[in-house]
Amino acid sequence: MHGGKKIEVSQHAKREDREQQGDKYTNLFVQNLPTNFTQDKLLDIFKPYGMVDSISMGEKEGTGFVNFKNHDDAKRALEEVNKKVKIENQSLLVSPHVSRKESELAPRGSNQNPIVQNQKEMFKSNVYVKFIPKEVTREVLEREFSKAGTINSIKLKDWENKFGAEPSTSLFQIGYVLYDDVKAAQKCIQLFDGSNVFGFGTKPLKVDFWQAKDDLKKARVDKNVNYVT
Repeated sequence: MHGGKKIEVSQHAKREDREQQGDKYTNLFVQNLPTNFTQDKLLDIFKPYGMVDSISMGEKEGTGFVNFKNHDDAKRALEEVNKKVKIENQSLLVSPHVSRKESELAPRGSNQNPIVQNQKEMFKSNVYVKFIPKEVTREVLEREFSKAGTINSIKLKDWENKFGAEPSTSLFQIGYVLYDDVKAAQKCIQLFDGSNVFGFGTKPLKVDFWQAKDDLKKARVDKNVNYVT
């Protein structure tokens, strides 16, 4: 301990060695799990693919970790489960788990943080929908938006004032629709952006590609810089 903080010491590895280790992942990160999903249920999904070394639920609701004994089993599980296994009509999203220690090895100021890159790759076909009328259910949204292509998951949330919105926005929801591929997401934007497909509501839908928080922040900064100049 030093200054009230725990000191951690680990053996240094060359960058090329770290990259090779990363290619031989055994630990998987699972998203889109139902609320209150258990370790036993998660194990039931992944144990057919090989010997599981450990399993745990993530701190964030709807997430979990599955660590296999060897890389080949982990790779096969990822290929067979990711976007192919559905629970409660939501496709499970599976990616190699990147520890925070590994992410910290990325050069400072670079855009190559492996955690961020994994999430961007996973959600590159995700669209963000604003001004969905409160009356619209998940089933209704899926029925309409599936006209653009295969949907892996849908999440609906009440519009909250933290978005800096007017009180009238309490009449609306926001949604996240994850398609199976980017072409379907593009078609969704073409079909529904600016539309009033549900036949009621005071605002047309706003549909666009989902962006990570860092990208949104950078876009706002760039916009302000351009405005000043």
